[in-house]
Amino acid sequence: MPRDPRTYRDPYLSLWQSAADEVGRRRKSVLNRMSATTLAAADTKPLPDLMEAAHRVGRPVMAKETIHPERTFAAPATQNAQAAMPEAIDVVRDCAETAAKFLWAEITRNHAKADEYAAELKDSSCDPGWAECLATYLAFKVSGGSFPYRANMDVVIDLGTKTKIAIIGDWGTGQDVAINLLQQVKACNPDVLIHLGDIYYSGTNTEVQENFLNICRQILGNTFPVYSLCGNHDMYSGGNGYYWLVDQLGQQASYFCLRNADWQFLAMDTGHSDNNPFNVDTNMTSLNPSEAQWHLTKIQQAGTRKTVLLSHHQLFSPFGSVGSLNGVAYAYNPNLFTNFQSVLTQVQWWFWGHEHWLAVYDSYTAMGLQRGRCVGCSAVPVFTDQQSYTAVAGMQTYNGAPLPTWNTTAAAGTTDEDYNHGFAIMTLNGSAATVDYYQVPLLQAATKIFSE
Repeated sequence: MPRDPRTYRDPYLSLWQSAADEVGRRRKSVLNRMSATTLAAADTKPLPDLMEAAHRVGRPVMAKETIHPERTFAAPATQNAQAAMPEAIDVVRDCAETAAKFLWAEITRNHAKADEYAAELKDSSCDPGWAECLATYLAFKVSGGSFPYRANMDVVIDLGTKTKIAIIGDWGTGQDVAINLLQQVKACNPDVLIHLGDIYYSGTNTEVQENFLNICRQILGNTFPVYSLCGNHDMYSGGNGYYWLVDQLGQQASYFCLRNADWQFLAMDTGHSDNNPFNVDTNMTSLNPSEAQWHLTKIQQAGTRKTVLLSHHQLFSPFGSVGSLNGVAYAYNPNLFTNFQSVLTQVQWWFWGHEHWLAVYDSYTAMGLQRGRCVGCSAVPVFTDQQSYTAVAGMQTYNGAPLPTWNTTAAAGTTDEDYNHGFAIMTLNGSAATVDYYQVPLLQAATKIFSE
């Protein structure tokens, strides 16, 4: 079963995708072992599309459609087509529909219905893969536990003579486009790689190892310095996989400081507070109070060092709400702004991901930020009919200011119906620095599109 690139900002859907992917990995491994035997020829039954349940829920949720499970999750078919449908296909359709209803019951915390649909999947004539996927999903859910945030850490890492910093975001899909992009990054000869967060689908141990660490080690080498911020998808399975990665990378915590004599890069953890499926649309992500103070102290005591902030979530966006308060959609995050408002004019750059854009924002004087940059475009596919570089009207801005504007010449182009992926390379030269932005068409070479 090939990996499906579509992702959703919902813990339950992401967990199901992780479970479906895990079952697919196991089945592929079994089929590979059988390939040299006569058993392979006998096993011609097609594998079920275990991802379809997540898509049946995810598509209408993303489109903000009203959910009526009995008809929303049913497979589209005419009455005549349904009458002519072979029994085996009918079963497959019913299994996907039942799994979708199970996921919707999970999302809405209708425990009785969730148990009912889970029992149907376990006891039905569905392909055993559905029950296996359900069991894997429930195991992921149970293993999540409490989020292992590490408070009161003071991780300061000396950059030494390293001067070329590569920045990618929302990269951890494990797909060919992600592999190709990292190869393009390597061709730029960076000294350090910073990932702005999100390993898909839900940051399980297997995904963290196979979709992130193994690929980084294979392409960049075992000793190349790699750091990864905490995104919301990294927390959807409980965060254990992400913190395993933190230890493997030697970064010790989900927030840290990289610095030399002239610069400091402050990486923050905005992901741990964005893991609840009931406030994904309304959630204003925030920092742990002790961590917020740690960042402030580092900026206030920077001396002659210049500061670059790094986060998974955005400070602001003209392209969509970052959350809502009292039913009002906000174009900025008041929690993060409050944390840094007093020192924001001292920040040279703030790089973030989460939105799958390459966006070089103009100086946003309304909030005091010189250079806000979104680099969340490194692997997740985005289609031109899904979103566009168009400002959304009606969102609350800080003090009613105009929405932030962006440099259209630095926006990612398109190949057919897909936006190109991208990354940034920041080169330090004493107290000066330049940033080059690259776009990568699907499985092609990178081209520089903007420098500052």
